[in-house]
Amino acid sequence: MEPLARKPVLARARYPKQKESVSMKKGFVSVLALAAATAAFWPAAGGASTFKGIVVAKQHGALLVASPAGVLRVVHARAAVGSRLSLTGSAAAVVGRASHATIRGIVVRRIGTTLILSSNHHLIAIPNRVGRRLAVDAPPATGTTAPTPGAVVSTDVSIQNGQLEEDDENEVGQVNSSSITVQATIKAIAAGSVTLDVQGQSVTVSLPPA
Repeated sequence: MEPLARKPVLARARYPKQKESVSMKKGFVSVLALAAATAAFWPAAGGASTFKGIVVAKQHGALLVASPAGVLRVVHARAAVGSRLSLTGSAAAVVGRASHATIRGIVVRRIGTTLILSSNHHLIAIPNRVGRRLAVDAPPATGTTAPTPGAVVSTDVSIQNGQLEEDDENEVGQVNSSSITVQATIKAIAAGSVTLDVQGQSVTVSLPPA
């Protein structure tokens, strides 16, 4: 696998067992954007009005901030995970701390007990460390299955010491498409695949033959 300098890219993430078309140009993975299938889930920006949210992740010098509705937004500012931000124009101010947040997004995949979500075209990794511990002692679940890739979910997370922990997850919809458009960072490429960096979590996307 050939390492690359980390650059922001646009990629179309396809769900498992689906083909994917990706082309490289000027350090970007260029793809066709998904149109109306996901537009309804992400409300338009509110112009110069004040935006308030909770910092849920850091991403290469920027912050991922969850709105009260759970939609992620990139904010270029400095703050700790768990900070409550108030953003007016380009001015961001920390106005408090939060121990819980809601994140709404599309399930891309699960790696172990870590959930990879796409929210407003931004990827976020949400671990479930408690679930990993409880899985050792708990009996196999009967009649219940976790939402699969393509499901739209609302997740409740707790925030402690700068880390997220998934507390609850509810399916609220489904995307009727085999692909979504995401913004991510290339970590490495290899024949037939590209690996993206999602807050330190490696997410490998399979590519079809050229």
